[in-house]
Amino acid sequence: MKRLFKKTQRLVKGMPSAVVVSILFHAGLFLLAGVLVIFTILPPPPVEFEPPPKVKVPKMPLKKLQVKMKKPTKPKSTAKITAVIPKLDLHEIQFPDLASSGIGAGLSDGGEVVGFGDMPVFDDDGIFGKKTSIGNDLEGTLYDLKRTRSGNLKMIDHEGYCAILRKFILGGWKKSSLASYYRSPTKLYNTHIMFPPVHAQRAMDMFGVPEMESYHFCLHYKGKIVHKEAITFRFRGVGNAFMAVNVDGKEVFLSRNGFSALPGAFTWTSSHPDTGKYHLGNRVASVGEWITLEPNVPVDMNVVFGDMQGDIFSAMLVVEVKGEKYERNREGAPILPMFRMEELSRDQREDIEIFLIEDQVCLTNGPVFNDY
Repeated sequence: MKRLFKKTQRLVKGMPSAVVVSILFHAGLFLLAGVLVIFTILPPPPVEFEPPPKVKVPKMPLKKLQVKMKKPTKPKSTAKITAVIPKLDLHEIQFPDLASSGIGAGLSDGGEVVGFGDMPVFDDDGIFGKKTSIGNDLEGTLYDLKRTRSGNLKMIDHEGYCAILRKFILGGWKKSSLASYYRSPTKLYNTHIMFPPVHAQRAMDMFGVPEMESYHFCLHYKGKIVHKEAITFRFRGVGNAFMAVNVDGKEVFLSRNGFSALPGAFTWTSSHPDTGKYHLGNRVASVGEWITLEPNVPVDMNVVFGDMQGDIFSAMLVVEVKGEKYERNREGAPILPMFRMEELSRDQREDIEIFLIEDQVCLTNGPVFNDY
């Protein structure tokens, strides 16, 4: 025992027991701290989600509903009413020669037009124009060449009527040459020259002079035309009794259906082979000279037309653009677009279509002479 005790004393010799206990105590603390850190850092393993078992829903048998339907009853038979309406063709209509019948003094009687009670009445947006200008239009004035400026009657014959108009055209289209004749108090502003065959009295009504005798009168439209791109074109058209057009100081078109028996009434005439060949409205059309407009450069335009007898009259101006190909109607004439400075409204188009013969004029396509 003595020897064993001595050997143990050698192992711990020089080290107090308190130090040994402290070392063991701190070693335990470090071990415990390490365990806590490991369990704190490492997350717990994920738990797998197990879906619940499917629940079987029993199918419910559905019964079809039975609905009783009444038998359809047949309507009583009725007689079908059909009517055959013949197509209007002005080529087949024969207008009376009013000059030889003695009615040349006028067709109005107390403000009512004899024989034309069924003619439609145009409103302020009719074919002859509006009472207000839109800035890009032609100003129209109605002249009564058989009355003085004060309204006194000054009867003239056909030769005198032609002489007045010839002086107006050859004198440079100056309004001063017509200043001594009666002028309508109302002016109308229009963006086209498309007046299909109508009774001349319609013009008197629209210009505010319904009491005026509808013969030996003329309409003068004046303004500027412009195109946003360079264009070369010519007019084709018809005037009954006549129509003349001046563009940029030059006569470019003349239709003189009513003046054919009056040589020398106008010095300019068309030499195109299509002049007098194809119908337009109730007359044959004439062909004008080529016109070239520079882009956005406005030029003056004057149009004058009228009637001598006081019956059906027309003034129709269409445009043929150089190099363009056009469809042709059953007569072989090209179906050309109407001259216009603005797109037509629906009311304007309907007013014109009433009197147009099918496939003679196009109202929608073609150039529009404005710069916007």
